[in-house]
Amino acid sequence: MWDETRAAHYTIWLVAFALYAYDSARLISARELLLVEAARGRLAPGFSDNPFNLAGRALLFGPLLKPYRAVFVAPWGKPWIGDDALGAAIAAIGRLRSSLGVVRVVASAAFVLVFVVGPVLTWWLGPDAALLGTAAGVYPTALAAMATLWWRRRPLGLTPSRWLLLSAEIIVCPAFLPNLVRKVAALHPVEIDGAQILAATAEPEVRSEFFARLEARIEDEPAGDELQDYLATLRKAR
Repeated sequence: MWDETRAAHYTIWLVAFALYAYDSARLISARELLLVEAARGRLAPGFSDNPFNLAGRALLFGPLLKPYRAVFVAPWGKPWIGDDALGAAIAAIGRLRSSLGVVRVVASAAFVLVFVVGPVLTWWLGPDAALLGTAAGVYPTALAAMATLWWRRRPLGLTPSRWLLLSAEIIVCPAFLPNLVRKVAALHPVEIDGAQILAATAEPEVRSEFFARLEARIEDEPAGDELQDYLATLRKAR
């Protein structure tokens, strides 16, 4: 029978998920958006019409239940670049995404261990045995992650200092380990306009819906020549 004592046994997993969500959060400015990996090599926008604001910045999350999906922060409102430069930027993102294969497996395994196996073992064996059993799986996974990051450090763009910092984070706080894909992606800022990238990489219906929402956002802002030119570019791209 369920009671308060049994509910308290799951507190550690709730805290772990809160830490994971905290680590997944992105505080972005009003002129930034998220580029979220989607199926078939596509990208999708992470963009909220009414985001929760903290210190003048919007709080957004990647797909918390899909730890294998990378998230990139990109600006919007910038002048669009030529096709060759755009193609080179998209190719660079594509190379990074291709290099994340083993990292995705490790992050997904850690997610299952911490947020599925841990609670199930708690229900079955109790909190103490569950914690020991989960730790016995999580820490070897963290060591495997460290080895993977070192082995793939060049295609992932990791310097020794960045590798050391990521390794320290996932060892000290294993709840951060399921977020490893997004941690690596965060080290690669996108400089070109995010809407232009989505125009080339998003599904047509996703692109149209996002452009409509972005146009509405621009129309609500004070008029300016720069934004009006950008608005015209968006409408042409639709």
